[in-house]
Amino acid sequence: MALVANPILEVIPDFAGNAYAGIHVDLQAATNQTKEEVVTHLSDTWNADHNARIAEWNQDQEAEAKVLAEAERARITQEDAECAQHEAEAEREHLEAEKKKPKMNGFNEVSSVGDYLTPCPAQYAIQKLTNFEYIELWYFSPESCRDALKSLHLIAENDLSIMRTDDQLTLQPTSAFKALKAAIADHKLSFSIFL
Repeated sequence: MALVANPILEVIPDFAGNAYAGIHVDLQAATNQTKEEVVTHLSDTWNADHNARIAEWNQDQEAEAKVLAEAERARITQEDAECAQHEAEAEREHLEAEKKKPKMNGFNEVSSVGDYLTPCPAQYAIQKLTNFEYIELWYFSPESCRDALKSLHLIAENDLSIMRTDDQLTLQPTSAFKALKAAIADHKLSFSIFL
């Protein structure tokens, strides 16, 4: 049976006092001992029991300390495992985020950027090609591509025109429907225009 109170704090009773007078008389009559011998015997018996209870108390305290230490070790181990799991999960999320980031190519200090834009046909010509309609060859000449680049800057990108497509009205950029004024008919083109 586990002890509730610490027996070390207990004080030996005064077996020689008046509270134990009735016990002295009974023990003297039963054992034929003197009062001093009965008091000594009672004190020795109490001390032996007290020492046994102290040993039991100390043993219980050691067992309880071991259980508490083991529980603390288990708690620390569990916390460490949870922390390691959270760190691994955070590392995995970080790696996934790194994978999703766009990768930049290396920077080459000796490379240069060209100052020439490759000319492309006017939006009008591209729209005609998309619709499989006839388009003059002049729209694909270098001169036409330069004119298209100039006119692209003159016409605002948010200028829209209404166009009818399959019985529906749609809004299209104005540049897609405006023919360039400098366009030359195919039969008037010279070969040198494309050189």
